[in-house]
Amino acid sequence: MRKLLLSLLMVFGFAIVASAQTQDVVYLNNGSIIKGKIVEKSPTGIVKIETMCGSVFTYNQQEIQSLATEKMTSIYGQKIVDLPKHIFGIRAGAMFSRAGLGGFLDDFSKKYLLPGFHVGGTYELSITKTNRWYLQTGLDFQFLRGKYISYDDLYETDDIYASELEYDKLVKSQAMYIEVPVMFTCKCDLGKGVLLCPSIGASYSVGLTGKYSYDAPFDEEYETGNPFNEVGDNNPLFGRHCFSLKVGLSVVVKQHYFIGCGAFVSPLFGDHLGFSATIGYNF
Repeated sequence: MRKLLLSLLMVFGFAIVASAQTQDVVYLNNGSIIKGKIVEKSPTGIVKIETMCGSVFTYNQQEIQSLATEKMTSIYGQKIVDLPKHIFGIRAGAMFSRAGLGGFLDDFSKKYLLPGFHVGGTYELSITKTNRWYLQTGLDFQFLRGKYISYDDLYETDDIYASELEYDKLVKSQAMYIEVPVMFTCKCDLGKGVLLCPSIGASYSVGLTGKYSYDAPFDEEYETGNPFNEVGDNNPLFGRHCFSLKVGLSVVVKQHYFIGCGAFVSPLFGDHLGFSATIGYNF
């Protein structure tokens, strides 16, 4: 999961560079104009420029009238999308999360990545004149599940033949949350109506309801109850209030059709992390 977070952050960084939407221009003495990216510029005046179609041209100083950088208005002949200042959308998809325990139990427990789902709405506000950077928020309903098996009593005994299958404690939990994200999103135009949209930010979630079951067969103990706990408690799996760091990467086609993925980690709750796969529609 940490590798997933790192990968998304790297893609986010590359997309920021791409979002500049500029290109180099070589003006020649014969009146020709070559646009692309200058890949080499030698002290002797030799300039190599690579066009969008992948061709590389070389010119010497005597052939060049001037060099410039300009904002791109098209990619592969397609006009760059003129994005609106306000974007409203709906989202739904799957969530896979692994609840963190915190404290002593993290050392002697096996945690599971379990599926859930989410559905909600988003609002994006342009925060730059070029409508490339957006502040994104919204409201998202989430259903999360958690499970862990604890072997702490077995590890404390001298019986090296004790089987892990004879667990000391089994806890299952499910919880419903309302989440409010605050994300920064960059719209990178790939041409032909396709936008690549990396995002980074944080979110606040509050637990609505849920339940957990606690099974300790060595003590013949079984109980159920509220799944929400405060930081540092060791039985239920979820916190009533949860702050998460999030990264995401999505593709928007023709300004309306959305598909994306994301990852999150909640530093206050041990190893509580997960990822999502989402589809949606922008109005």
